[in-house]
Amino acid sequence: MFCSVLCSALLSTTTFAADTNNVSIEVMSDARIFAQFDDEIPAVINYFTKKNETNIVAFYEEHYGQSILSERRKGRLEKSFTKDGYNIKIIISEQNNFRQVDVLVTK
Repeated sequence: MFCSVLCSALLSTTTFAADTNNVSIEVMSDARIFAQFDDEIPAVINYFTKKNETNIVAFYEEHYGQSILSERRKGRLEKSFTKDGYNIKIIISEQNNFRQVDVLVTK
């Protein structure tokens, strides 16, 4: 349900990176993408990865710099970044033996 709301409301990698109006949306190399709407802003990509939360955070900090906001809500880690005038939110949640990563990009 959470994913459906994110996909409806509002995506791309070291293995795959989409350029959305000059913003690359990065995803982990083992990403199993299940939703991608990145042809315009706002943009979203949702995927599963086997990487742990620490590795995911380090990956996004490497690509987008230090997060400007970090909070845990209902068991999900939310990190916010700004880059090139865009707001980027990363939401990481546990899903069985995977982590679900939702990346949202807005102006």
